[in-house]
Amino acid sequence: MHFDPIMLNITIVLSVALIMAYLAVRLGLPIVIAYILSGILLGPSMFGVISDQHMVTRIGELGVVMLLFFVGMEVSVPSLMERWRIAVIGTAVQILVSVSVCVLLVWLFGMPLKLGVLFGFVISLSSTAVVLKILQDTGEMDEPFGQNAVGVLLMQDVAIVPMMIGLALMGEGEVHAIDVIKQVVGAVLVLSLVIYLMRTRVLHIPTFLRGSVEKRVLLGLLLCLGAATLTSWFGLSAGLGAFLAGMVLASSDQSKWVHEHLESVYVIFVMVFFLSVGMLVDVDYLRSHLLLVVAATASVFLFNSGVNIFVMRALGESWKMAFITGGLLSQIGEFSFLLATVGVASGILPTDLHQLTVIVIAMTLLFSPFWMILVRRLAAQQGLLPHH
Repeated sequence: MHFDPIMLNITIVLSVALIMAYLAVRLGLPIVIAYILSGILLGPSMFGVISDQHMVTRIGELGVVMLLFFVGMEVSVPSLMERWRIAVIGTAVQILVSVSVCVLLVWLFGMPLKLGVLFGFVISLSSTAVVLKILQDTGEMDEPFGQNAVGVLLMQDVAIVPMMIGLALMGEGEVHAIDVIKQVVGAVLVLSLVIYLMRTRVLHIPTFLRGSVEKRVLLGLLLCLGAATLTSWFGLSAGLGAFLAGMVLASSDQSKWVHEHLESVYVIFVMVFFLSVGMLVDVDYLRSHLLLVVAATASVFLFNSGVNIFVMRALGESWKMAFITGGLLSQIGEFSFLLATVGVASGILPTDLHQLTVIVIAMTLLFSPFWMILVRRLAAQQGLLPHH
């Protein structure tokens, strides 16, 4: 029988991920860290077990889509609507402050102002995958700060579209009016459909379509990926479509069987996403620019936490809510990889700064759970949280 090297590679990946996950659990660390470290070890800059990085990244993107699908089935819609000011105004102010500070910094260093706008966009996006995984693992999705974080993350997803248009206008790319019209019309149509389905609760899936395990798994995937494909076709975020599909299912009491039968598939895809993040880390670059990467990563954590705490307090949240929400949203998100790529394609971001940007994003994703532990301990010392 022919020996398949792909089978060996998959076995090695699963073995390393399992060992790292076991160690993380024993040390009381979030599972996210285990997966990212596995990606670093298995990636091209270390042992090179995984060579097709692009394929892993594309598969990993499905993990983020499925994560948002599951969150949509769990999130409290009334609570989310009640906190719309935090999501809309808070996100707008946070992006504005981030861009303003980055523009000021690049101006002081004599660099192009459009580079400051790009960096402002990049650091203003938090990680949907990391934040939602932390909230799910700690069972805090329904807490007020959890709802605040979810609302902000969704608005950041929406903000990606105008950000990419803005970067294309500043760079060498082109923006076509037809694409913008398509996005606006698509957003109106999708939201109208979602509101109609949630209010009328007319969504009913016939029993014959979900009469067996196989049918339920396939139907669940179709609902998730179909909604993501629809919003992607309109030029919107795929994750937003999956999230809205999850909300519609929850409102129609159809989410229980979907959750039950898709959870194992979802776990695999989320693991692959975090593996792909680890694979982006160039260990040689990290070794030769260690101080710069450490300084940049620490600056991002401090700045993003500070800005989000300020915004939450300004919008009337308590110090406890502001502190924890600020810690949750402190890292740079996975969609910032996309913005960095657009920046390079538009001629805004030089290649050397692109490498630094990518590795700092990956480092904030890796150390975000540690930062959150630090924030919680600091909050407890200040009397904002009970001591454990």
